[in-house]
Formats: sequence, C-alpha cells, structure tokens
Amino acid sequence: MANTSASMGNLPFFMLVMLISGSANTLLMKFMVMQKVPLGPGGVATGFDHPYFQSLLMMLGEFLCLIVYLSSRKTEKEAAAVAGVPKSVFFFACLFDWTATTLVNMAYGLIAASVVQMTRGAIVIFTCALSMLVLKRRQYKYHMVGVFMVFVGITLVSLSTFYNPSHHSTDSPGSSRAKILGISLCIGAQIFQASMLVYEESIMSKYPAPPLLVVGMEGTFGIGVGVVLLSILNPMGIESTPNALYQMGHSTPLLMAVVASIFSIAFFNFSGVTVTQQASCVARSTIDVSRTVLIWIVELALGWNSFNALQLSGFVTLAIGAMIYNRLITFKCLDPSEIEEALTILKDKEKTSLQSDNGALAYDALQRDANP
Repeated sequence: MANTSASMGNLPFFMLVMLISGSANTLLMKFMVMQKVPLGPGGVATGFDHPYFQSLLMMLGEFLCLIVYLSSRKTEKEAAAVAGVPKSVFFFACLFDWTATTLVNMAYGLIAASVVQMTRGAIVIFTCALSMLVLKRRQYKYHMVGVFMVFVGITLVSLSTFYNPSHHSTDSPGSSRAKILGISLCIGAQIFQASMLVYEESIMSKYPAPPLLVVGMEGTFGIGVGVVLLSILNPMGIESTPNALYQMGHSTPLLMAVVASIFSIAFFNFSGVTVTQQASCVARSTIDVSRTVLIWIVELALGWNSFNALQLSGFVTLAIGAMIYNRLITFKCLDPSEIEEALTILKDKEKTSLQSDNGALAYDALQRDANP
C-alpha cells in the first residue's frame, strides 16, 4: 500500500512530463515539415514528407525505453514475473500505435500541425466510450460534461481553420478538400490511438508489465513492422527512405529536429503509459488534449500561427472541460454521491490488488515449473 501511495504521489510529475514532451514532439513534427531540403543533388527543395519513415523514427524513440528498462536493476521476483508476460500482447498494441501514428503523419502534409493537435482531441470521446464498453469503467456526470466540453472546444478550433485560416494556409481550390481529408485522417487515427490506450490499460491490469517495458516492447515490434513496410513501400514508390536520409544529412536543423523528436517521444510515451497505469486511459487522453493550448501559445509566439478569436474560444472551452473532467473545477450538481464514490474507491483497490496478485501468481508458476 505504501508503494501505491508513493506512485500516486508521483502522478502529477508524470502528467507534467507528458504535457511538456508531448507538446515538444508536435512542435518538432511541424518544424520538420516546414524545412525545405532537396531530395537529391541538384534537386528542388521540398518539405520533409515521409509519413512511414517518420513512424519508424517514433518507434526508435519508444525502443529507447526498453534499453533503459533492461539497464535498470530489478529484483529476482520482478524479473521472473515479467518473464511470464506473453510478448504477443505488445505486438497488438504496436499495430494500433503504428496505424495511428502513420495516419497523423499523413495529415501533417495536408493541414497545419496545430490543427492536427486540435483534431486529435477526438481521442477523449473514443477513449471514454471504449473504456466503458471494454473496461466497464463507470463515468460520472462530471466526466461526461468535461468530455463534452472538450469535444465542443475542439470542434470550434477545427471550424476556425475554415472561417479564418492562418497565414500559412493556401487559398487554392483544393485547400478546403485537403483540410477535410487531413482532419478525417486525424479523427480516424484517434480511433486506433484510443484502442491502444484501452488495450494498454487492459494488459497492465492482467500482467505485471512496468511502463518502460510496455513502451519499449511496442517500439521493438514497431521497428520490425517498419522495416517490413518500408521494404515493400520503397519499391512501390509510396515511400522513399533514401530521399528522407538525404534530406536529413543535408540539413542540420532537420537532423537536430529528428533526433530531438526521438527522445521527446520516448519521454512522452513512458510518462503516458505511467499515467495510464496509475490513473486511467481516459485521464491520459484528456491530458493529451490539454497540450493543445501550450502548442497554440508557442506557435503564436514563434509566428507559426495567427491569432483567431474562434480558436481562442475553442481553447478556453477545451481547457475548462479538461479541468472539469480532472475535478480541478467542481460543481456540486455534477459530483457523484458518497455511495458511488465509495464503490469506485473499492473497485480501484480491488484492481490494484489484482495487479499485485497477478505478479505473484506468475512468479509462483515459474517456480513450480523450475522445481517440479
């Protein structure tokens, strides 16, 4: 119980790391796309648009977590319990992650990065629905109101790109169609991302898998999937890894952004899985949406985006919704009854106890196999 209390005490720290590293990663992705570098000797300068290769870079970042995990000191009991976790569970989580990441990377070539992040807020809706359907997690009135306000805020911000586009948007006839496609790709990505979050929470409630191991194994499988995909897509002309490497090798700012994004995604995923383990997948997705405000502020400061009153109203609505969901702002009419809260606390204790029992059972099973 003492360890659990200590872990919960570190929860705000991991939430902060998730917020900062996630914001940095999105801004770095936008910076990469903005770089104009030739694809080869004597070629015309063009943007860094390699969605599948960029997904592989993200998987490299997640793989770093496995290196940290393997280099950390573990007790014999912990190592034995982790050895009993089936590796296939990480593969399925990796497929969800790969699909979501690639769809978002495709959207970066169609809409502004800030709009990408705004639209990604739909993950709260999908995560909330899946957590109720799959994890049987109960959502109270303040949850529903918070999620609804987040959705309204994201909708307002997304609409602002059509009614008052930023100075970086194009005015060509196909630009509106491109924006709709880009937003659709982001929304589709959030279905897979929400599925991954719910799946991660599910496997961590069944198996004694530390966050570093979960993220690291997903990255390991992700690298394998990426190598296979790129070996198929390069001959088909859908992706060009040599062009991507040439651009990176001939632009120091681009190369630095790539390296920084790899480390930022490592910190983001580790802190994100930790939040999922210590709180819930819906709490993680809500924090993920909240970083939109930070990204917008930085973009305005750097001149990457122009001020938009509709965007501002959307951000205010989104922020209030996130605070209501996390009970930073409370309304008595939305609070659950004492009986409902007592039942929730009891259920959380049973969940924590089950995680400990799973680790002990895995260790005991291994001991029986070793000493028949």
